[in-house]
Amino acid sequence: METVKEEITITAQITRFVREDILNLVPYMPSNEPCKIKLDANESPYDVPLEIKERIWKRLMDEHFNYYYDPTCDEVRENLSKYTGAKFDQIFVGSGGDEVIYDIIMAFAGPGRDVIIPFPTFSSYEIFSTIAGSNVIKVPLLKKQEKGKCFWDIPIDDIKKHFTKDKPQLMFLCHPNNPTGDYFDDDKLEDLIRDFNGIVAIDEAYFEFGGKTFADSISKYPNIIVIRTFSKIFSLAGLRVGYAIGHEDAIAQLFKVKMPYNVSLFSQIAAVEMLRQTDWLKKVQQEFIKERERLQNGLEKIDGVTVYPSSANFFLCELKKPKDMVYEELLKKGILTRRFGDDVLKDCLRFCIGTPEQNDLLLASLKEIMSSK
Repeated sequence: METVKEEITITAQITRFVREDILNLVPYMPSNEPCKIKLDANESPYDVPLEIKERIWKRLMDEHFNYYYDPTCDEVRENLSKYTGAKFDQIFVGSGGDEVIYDIIMAFAGPGRDVIIPFPTFSSYEIFSTIAGSNVIKVPLLKKQEKGKCFWDIPIDDIKKHFTKDKPQLMFLCHPNNPTGDYFDDDKLEDLIRDFNGIVAIDEAYFEFGGKTFADSISKYPNIIVIRTFSKIFSLAGLRVGYAIGHEDAIAQLFKVKMPYNVSLFSQIAAVEMLRQTDWLKKVQQEFIKERERLQNGLEKIDGVTVYPSSANFFLCELKKPKDMVYEELLKKGILTRRFGDDVLKDCLRFCIGTPEQNDLLLASLKEIMSSK
């Protein structure tokens, strides 16, 4: 009993020292539930082929592990320039898309500055903005239905109410949006970009699954910074490589706030080798798009499931049965999916697109669960 009291006392002492905004912050905590099929984190189900891994190992064997590696990721940036069409000095590389997001906030937001976030969206925008001491302004998306189809729309008038002309702001737009899955109207996004007094960070983590981009609009809108990642189509989620594309002057600011030697030797070499595997990437991309259409058709046939349109590698589904029950029943069958704490998503689960075999099992399991009494 005394030990419990002591622990409570120690906890109270420690929490006295924590910033109030951090004390109330809910951390990003991915599930670590044991499973056979992992469909919760929007990862690629396709591992890097052995022959490509062997090329990476071979290059690693010729490197010195005792020295720091390239702090500015120049070889990665050179290859990204060829891949994206952006100039070398318009590219910044970070340890995953998360670090790029964090560095954008550190450079262009921070204490006292507004960060505007349409939601539901990727939670790291709010978490990192809070950590930086920014004023987070969340604007709810609009759930709509047209011609029998449900989708999420961006409320440009509601967002513009928070625009200021007297001080710079930062705004995040996820394109396509995670977790809702699809693109917002391009004209509406351009309307927001034109009127905004600050940096617009456009997160294109799922670019390769939909193909639409604002990267080619940087000369027209120099206040845009596009965020991308190697964690999805490139199958390098475990190695943490992300990058930004923006105007040279904006990119220069990110180098001021980034951690030194932020991307490891291993990750840089792997990223370069993956950028050279265009044939394999096209094959995986085609497989994803084919499976996305097939999975959508299958989900739409299940009673009690509303499927939101997706241009990414996942689907958000609204369920007529309690989401926690469906989540647990899928987990019993070895399938890990993603549920959310937001009230607006209280009836939803998100499923990543897996291999054809994994998708078949998901469809069969979900059909069984939704049809049971």
